[in-house]
Amino acid sequence: MAEVILVPVAKQILGKLANLAWDQVALVWSLRNELEKLKGTVSTIQAVLRDAEEKQGHNHQITVWLEKLSDVMYDADDLLDDFSTETRRQKAAGADSTTASCCSVVCFLVSFPKRFLYEHGMARAIRAIREKLDDVKNDREFHLDELAEREQALPLETDPCPPNIVVGREADREEIVRLLVHSDCESNVSVVTIVGMGGLGKTTLAQLVFEHEAVKARFDLTVWVYVSQSFDVKALLVKMLQSMTGESQAGLQLAVLQEKLWDKIRDKRFLAVFDDVWEESARSWEDLAKYLMVGAAGSKVLVTTRSTKVAELGGEILKSETSSKVVMPYFLEGLSEDESWDLLVRKALHGEAQQCLDVERTGREILKKCCGVPLAVSTIAGVLSSRDPKSEWSLLLRDELSSISGEENHIMSTLRLSFNHLPSKLKHCFSYCKLFGKGDDLDVPRMVQLWMAQGYVESDDEGLGCLKTLVCRSFFQEVKVDELGNLWTCKMHDLMHDLASSIAGERIEILEMSSILQSISSRTRHVVLFGFSNYDGDDDGDYGLLGDVSKVRTLMGYSSYSKRDRGRALHNFKRVRALRMLIKDSDSCEILRALGELKHLRFLALGWRGLERVPNTITKLLNLQVLDLRACRYIEELPKDVRKLVDLKHIYLHEYVEFAHMPKGIGELTSLQTLPIFVVGHKGDDETANGAAGLEELRELNSLGGELKIANLGHAEPVTVSGYVLKNKLRLQSLVLKWGYPDYDDATRSANDEEMLEMLRPHPDLKKLEIHAYQGVNLPNWLSTMTNLVDFKLINCVECEYLPPLHLCPSLKKLHISCCTKLLGIRDDYFYFSDDDAGNDDFPCFPALSSLKITFCDMLKRMPLFPTVDAQLELDECWAYPLLCTMMMKSSNLSSPPLSQLSSLLLVDLDDLEYLPEEGVCNLTSLQKLVIRRCPRLATLPPAMRRLTCLQILIIKGCPLLKERCREGEGEDWPNISHIPSVELSD
Repeated sequence: MAEVILVPVAKQILGKLANLAWDQVALVWSLRNELEKLKGTVSTIQAVLRDAEEKQGHNHQITVWLEKLSDVMYDADDLLDDFSTETRRQKAAGADSTTASCCSVVCFLVSFPKRFLYEHGMARAIRAIREKLDDVKNDREFHLDELAEREQALPLETDPCPPNIVVGREADREEIVRLLVHSDCESNVSVVTIVGMGGLGKTTLAQLVFEHEAVKARFDLTVWVYVSQSFDVKALLVKMLQSMTGESQAGLQLAVLQEKLWDKIRDKRFLAVFDDVWEESARSWEDLAKYLMVGAAGSKVLVTTRSTKVAELGGEILKSETSSKVVMPYFLEGLSEDESWDLLVRKALHGEAQQCLDVERTGREILKKCCGVPLAVSTIAGVLSSRDPKSEWSLLLRDELSSISGEENHIMSTLRLSFNHLPSKLKHCFSYCKLFGKGDDLDVPRMVQLWMAQGYVESDDEGLGCLKTLVCRSFFQEVKVDELGNLWTCKMHDLMHDLASSIAGERIEILEMSSILQSISSRTRHVVLFGFSNYDGDDDGDYGLLGDVSKVRTLMGYSSYSKRDRGRALHNFKRVRALRMLIKDSDSCEILRALGELKHLRFLALGWRGLERVPNTITKLLNLQVLDLRACRYIEELPKDVRKLVDLKHIYLHEYVEFAHMPKGIGELTSLQTLPIFVVGHKGDDETANGAAGLEELRELNSLGGELKIANLGHAEPVTVSGYVLKNKLRLQSLVLKWGYPDYDDATRSANDEEMLEMLRPHPDLKKLEIHAYQGVNLPNWLSTMTNLVDFKLINCVECEYLPPLHLCPSLKKLHISCCTKLLGIRDDYFYFSDDDAGNDDFPCFPALSSLKITFCDMLKRMPLFPTVDAQLELDECWAYPLLCTMMMKSSNLSSPPLSQLSSLLLVDLDDLEYLPEEGVCNLTSLQKLVIRRCPRLATLPPAMRRLTCLQILIIKGCPLLKERCREGEGEDWPNISHIPSVELSD
């Protein structure tokens, strides 16, 4: 049953009333009076809302009352938003007008009548709304208590989410692994199916199996595909290829997909996991099977499903003609009572069981309502974790869990109970997620910004706090972070998505085009439209017959328009007056120009790839917080009056957008937190210079966070920039600095660049830094003081000769230096190399480096050693000497032998590489891939290669001496490498 959640709406209304600029409301006394009365009415209603929300599930009268109240409350919120926006618009217009006194008087006299009439009309509208609220408030025959909102502390730590806790699945995991690895089934491809009700942990079990070492060793290729209720074979092939290649395969014809898939899996033993399958049609399974049968004998398909019929179909259809044996489905059971208690202790009591029999007895009674379902146990643990075990657990059991029976079909009731114990703010945030598809990776930053656009949270930080709380209470799962440690994506379990859909009810509608258009309810506030571009009806195309859309606050429309439909689409688009969030795929210029009329809009995402300019009319959207243009590949510039969008917090752009400059005045957007790129305009272009922002405009944008790329720095002159422009941007995590190639002599360029880079010094907590096309000879010493720097790239800095002591950066994990043809290394005053010093442990070392890539730096020799590199080491057209010194380091001064954790080594065009030291090769015990290309003086591989049992791939190309010695069965070095599964030798 849907629930009405109004506490956050009441708070929004009272917040807007409190934030009104009362000095701007001066012409009509009755307006002030009505606003004060409205504040009193809403405050009175708010006092009893929490009690009403908690009782609505047990009292139909309260539910009906809340629904009536909801309609009027949302109307009041829209009206106040309209008034607040108009007040701000008038204030902004006054600020833009001339300051001359005579002109100011004229402007006032001209605007006075319009303003008087507007406020008079607003007073009448507010009075009408207040009277409706009073009518609903007084129209109840039940008692409600005044209860304080149950607000709970929201975690704000960087990584608040505990590691995924799995209990009681060890035996299940080993059995599934056995069925996959040791099965004697003779068919090319056979099926193993995990069957069980929702929430049992089928996906978690499949993930544990997927990552098992025995499975990785058994199969040449592993593929993971989330299926859910859409079993479209072409879409499944696309997902399989994306899982294998990491690249998008969308838009390809079926025949092309088949060819690419067969190229990947033909004659290879593969494991394909199809997670959460619902399809019970034999024909669909037969269509899929024909694409999989080219795999080598022993290939497996692992299916997770709630349906025994799915298990039977998959096994029968993929059965080999030469074998009648079908692997029986594996029926996953619920956790035992002891396992459920163990999970509850870990989740609710942080692993510390209470030394009190009464607590354990109560806890076990509560767990009977969970039926051994891990999702239900984890969710109820989220409720219990904030309550005193001795005094409050028993009350929860007696008062709220007593009506729930211990049957499987009542698991949803247990999940709903956990939902009921959320603060109202979190209830709104969670139920809003009905908008997203089952199984989708939810974009965390975007989801938080959508919550903010709807007014559920006031800031990104508050939204992240809400998300973390919901994660810790198991409403979200599978949280992933980006390379800088920020929350990036998460997922909702299908049962949780069902719960969100049940809570939201008709308030959120997901509509797909069919032969008959659906009409939305007058209470619908959020709409997602799919496939409306394919409708071929006569006169009712697009969303013209959706009904009353005037109160819709969210519109996600994935469609384009024919010429016939554009007029009707534009007409209906203008009716969506209350819109807060719009995601629109449209190539209609008329609709784009109409965006400026959506005065309530907070979030705008445009999906027209060919869009070159965003119409300047959007700068009338004074409430806009997010402008997302990531899908607009060819956009040439931002609106020239973007400075008027004073509430703008996030601007997103396509990765390869090409701007000539940034619009003048962008530095006035002091709330801006995301700006992917800042392009410095060419100072020689008068037209550009007049409308272009200078580098100085970055100074006041101190809320910027995430990544910032500053391009065309060669167009800026240090004399135009005073002091540091980046040092106070404490939220900035990643900085990319790119110089252009303006027309002035090299000497001036070098001095200018060195001075400019000094002025661009960021705060010391920056995590990632890239410098491109810098023309200075030296890099500034502040680089070595970056204590939190994790990733540093130096690219195409052709005049640079010396590095600062980067080994003094204690957190540096990734280092990439490329195309720095004059780079010698670190200055002699830090250390000095001589040709006899290999194995000298006195050389400085990078303390935490994990990945090192040096390419096209043929003079780079003096650099710190790198014994801790474990992910990738790539040396291309540079000196091999630092590598040899690192390999010959003494292990006594290290926690582990040098390069002992290295997995991939690539050596290309190393003219001075004559040998690989025996003692150094012995340490490469984790190496999986070794590539040696065009190292003409390298003549042999040492016997220590035989010890590299993890080495799977060896590629030798363009090394004539080495190729002869490594020839299969004949070469002198063949015994040293014969154990390697894949050896490739070529000229």
